[in-house]
Amino acid sequence: MPELKEVFEMTTKQVEPDVDAWREQEGRQRRSTRNKKIGALAVAAAIGLAAVALIISTRVGMNAKTPANPPPTVAPADVKAQEVAMGFLQAYGAFDADRAITYLADNADLSALGLKGTRQFRLLLSFLEAEGYKQMLTSCEETGSSPSGTDIRCKFDFHDIRSDEIGRGPYGGSYFDLTVLDGKIVRASEYLELAEFSPQMWEPFAAWVSTNYP
Repeated sequence: MPELKEVFEMTTKQVEPDVDAWREQEGRQRRSTRNKKIGALAVAAAIGLAAVALIISTRVGMNAKTPANPPPTVAPADVKAQEVAMGFLQAYGAFDADRAITYLADNADLSALGLKGTRQFRLLLSFLEAEGYKQMLTSCEETGSSPSGTDIRCKFDFHDIRSDEIGRGPYGGSYFDLTVLDGKIVRASEYLELAEFSPQMWEPFAAWVSTNYP
């Protein structure tokens, strides 16, 4: 029977392995698996950081080379020309012919205003004052520049034939175009917007004059 005992002991040893060895092996496997996961996460994080860095650097480079909204290039305005234009029109609106004429060049072209020379200019201001004309400047801006002078457009609202006294107006949309050269106005023209003024004021006035003074 000694042989049977030996076989039994061998079989028992094969069926029941060393528990401590098994646990040690299991621990090694778990550590290996954990280390592999940590390594994979580290690689993924490194790739992600590299991608973010690349995107940021690309955007910074693009912004440095081609800004999304580059500021427009604007030529500096001729402040002196604007001051001359405003001074002239303030005197014009105050019916101060003497002061207004000081802003005009000796050979100023006033033909676009229907005038020839300063004498007719004085008569125009006297007429405007008599009919109750009132002028309110709203802006003066440079519109162009050339060897012939700096072009200034001055917008204004107005009352006429005493429209303010009956609660109508002011009427907008009108402007003067003035060309300034060497501190003097060399050319002047006017656009008078009459779309509202004419049916509200001028046409009724003309009809009244026609009826009462045929």
